[in-house]
Amino acid sequence: MRLITLAIVLIGIFLVGCDSDSSDFKPGYSGSFGELLVVVPTALWNSPTGDSIFTLFNTPQYGLPQKESPFTVIHVKSEKFNSVLTGHRNVFFADIKQKYAGQEATYILKKNKWAKGQVVVEFTAPDKASFLKLLNSELENIIDIFTTAEMNRLVLKNKKFGSKEIRKEIQKSQGYELFVQKDMRLEKNKENLVWLRLEREKPKGGFQHQISQGVLIVTQPYTAKQQFLDTNILHTIDSILQTEIPGPKEGNYMGIADAYVKPVFKEINFKENFCKSSTGLWEMKGNFFGGPFYALTMLHPNKKDLVFIYGYVFAPQFNKREFLREVKAVMHSITFPKD
Repeated sequence: MRLITLAIVLIGIFLVGCDSDSSDFKPGYSGSFGELLVVVPTALWNSPTGDSIFTLFNTPQYGLPQKESPFTVIHVKSEKFNSVLTGHRNVFFADIKQKYAGQEATYILKKNKWAKGQVVVEFTAPDKASFLKLLNSELENIIDIFTTAEMNRLVLKNKKFGSKEIRKEIQKSQGYELFVQKDMRLEKNKENLVWLRLEREKPKGGFQHQISQGVLIVTQPYTAKQQFLDTNILHTIDSILQTEIPGPKEGNYMGIADAYVKPVFKEINFKENFCKSSTGLWEMKGNFFGGPFYALTMLHPNKKDLVFIYGYVFAPQFNKREFLREVKAVMHSITFPKD
């Protein structure tokens, strides 16, 4: 089989359509972080259309050192999709039937449909061709819906379990607020700069292996639009990393690794502020290790400062998708005073 077949078992969301029911009396969602149930009939899944669904949802996520898709896709047969499974955190549902003849293919987002905090995307189409055409054109938006939902869940988790003392200290010294991961420590907190890091170990193959995650936030004066040029952003981040994140040996420092994997930039609206995100790989200069990074370069609401928010992961023995998602959740939780 191409995939696992399941036997038993909010920042803001891009909306094409939304139907949100009251969730007061519904159970909490189930499933692990990064899981996505794809609910389609067996006959459809075992057809070229099913192959296309599989291929689209398993497109490798850019900026990771090994091939990892944005989600772990789990196929569920429509005929087996019952009350045990309906409470899953992320559900993609396709209803392709002749009864929709004469109608255009469409999809709708439903929050809390069967469980609190759940996100369900439902496609309806009269035929396979119109379904695939719409899925192809809207795939990025669909992935964004589920990705944002997962990050919102992590933000809520961090708000509940992360250090409130660190949160208050940063708010007092820097003027902004963010929710940190549980056991994250405040490595540096000085004028216009914060470095948060989380060091832990996880077993694999009978041994304990290191996992490092970190978030670096630096504020600098905003003087010209040219500061938002891709090359200038990379140069600034590189300079900050060289000064602020040293390596294990003298002369080692963290830097952007752009020789083979070029960082990808994207303009985004970050909480009503102009921002550029960047995704790529970092490396330890003078050494032989690295990992993925994600960065936000945004115009401060005061319009006088630039804020560089840089997150990184080091986990050589493990897949890194979920570790990077955890870092992103800390970064995206940042909020600034309204004044």
